[in-house]
Amino acid sequence: MQRPPAEQPSQPGSVRNTIAQHALPGWLFLGRQPLHPAVTVVGIVLLVLALALLPLPMLGLMLPLIAAVLLAALDPIYGLCLVLLSVPIQEVVHLPGGLSYTQAAMILAVAASGIGWFTRPQRITVPKWPLLLWLAFLWVLLFATTRTPFSLTAALKETLRWAESFVIWLLVIALVRQPRHVVLLVACLLLAPFSEALFGLWQFVTGSGPPSFRIAAGLPFVRAYGTIGQPNSLAGYLNMGWPLAFALALGTSWQLWCNHQGRRTGQRLALVAGLWFLAGALLAALLASFSRGAWLGAAVGLGGMAIALGGRARWVALLALGIGLLALVLGGIGFLPAALAGRLLSIFSYLIPFDASTVTITPANFAVVERMSQMQAGWRMFLAYPLSGVGPGNFSIAYPAFAVEPWYVSRGHAHNYYVHMLAETGLVGTLAYLGLLGSLILQAQYTLRSVQSATLRSITIGCCGIMATVVGHDMFENLHVLSMGIQLAAVWGLIGVLPAIAQRPHRNQQTTQTMGE
Repeated sequence: MQRPPAEQPSQPGSVRNTIAQHALPGWLFLGRQPLHPAVTVVGIVLLVLALALLPLPMLGLMLPLIAAVLLAALDPIYGLCLVLLSVPIQEVVHLPGGLSYTQAAMILAVAASGIGWFTRPQRITVPKWPLLLWLAFLWVLLFATTRTPFSLTAALKETLRWAESFVIWLLVIALVRQPRHVVLLVACLLLAPFSEALFGLWQFVTGSGPPSFRIAAGLPFVRAYGTIGQPNSLAGYLNMGWPLAFALALGTSWQLWCNHQGRRTGQRLALVAGLWFLAGALLAALLASFSRGAWLGAAVGLGGMAIALGGRARWVALLALGIGLLALVLGGIGFLPAALAGRLLSIFSYLIPFDASTVTITPANFAVVERMSQMQAGWRMFLAYPLSGVGPGNFSIAYPAFAVEPWYVSRGHAHNYYVHMLAETGLVGTLAYLGLLGSLILQAQYTLRSVQSATLRSITIGCCGIMATVVGHDMFENLHVLSMGIQLAAVWGLIGVLPAIAQRPHRNQQTTQTMGE
């Protein structure tokens, strides 16, 4: 006799789902097991009463967390989005116990993703070579940690910071499965740096900053530094956002030009205007940071996007970029404000190596000589420990033993991330890091060949621009600090997931059109 429907064999994976639903709270399964209306009302009333009893400052901290938990319960992708959006406020507000919003959002995103996978298991396709080289790089960091002659605690913290970036990369690969997820992720990658750009521009215009950030004597302006606290670090964060905004603005403008007779032209025009405003604000704040290394990195990013265009457009873009830079060097600087022109001209001194201990220090060359002294100290660390370096995160701790006279104060990094990697992780760690970068560049090339949608291609070109900008900017700074690696790792993950999004069945084409097709 045939079994009743409730006792028939379940589909693959449903046993795990059934166990999870009995073992975990019912509110985690909204839409599957609706709660009784009375239970829902009582729960809401109790929650409101509990919040009303909290002091006002504590209530202000708890409400965003409760909202975050509810969003992450609905879809783990929202947990990932909250991590990205929390980066600008990581140094502003801390939760009880010293936990930052970024750390709390990270815990929430991992927990929500783990529960989501356990209850609704799905097959995840992870790019093989980037994954293997990620794991190899993390192993090398652990290897260098065990061999450090300095602080084991500092080494473990730096290794955990890179592990955090790896988790973000993996979450993007696992959670971004539909075009709407791409829209959410791209929006967060743009809005978080945009908020920093607006705050930095306000600081620049109002002169709200320490005297050391003042651009020039007699001028009311200060270098934009945002909530991050340092102009160069802010500029590095902006360099992880403007190429994506610029590529999308250019791509949507081209689509609007080619399809000016299409439907919803007014909506597309508003989208184009909004994207150009985003790109303009990010670039204006980058300029207001007066970070010369960031400006050079931005030039490399423009070149990277030009190369990513491919075909004849690549050479046209490179030629236009070269002509523009040549015009600026030969005559355009004379038409710029004196403070900006002097800053641009001083860039060339960055590119010429010298011995910092033999240079007479003046107010004009102080910054350049100081940077070179930090770089020389990093090189000395590598020569002393060529295999595994002084240990991840130990640059400042080891610095006094390798300082260049009279520069005895560490600035936290070697002002060149590749020298910094040699100093902290030795030749093995640097090769592993370069191997990881190489695999991600190859993944970006594959993605460019795989995507045909104009919007997805614009996103890919923007991500390529961010990768190129960071590679260039790292010649002068360390951009893997202050959780900025979260933004960069999300870009790396987005590059890896776009080919699968592009191959979605025809039923997703309508959703893709809402992205600006």
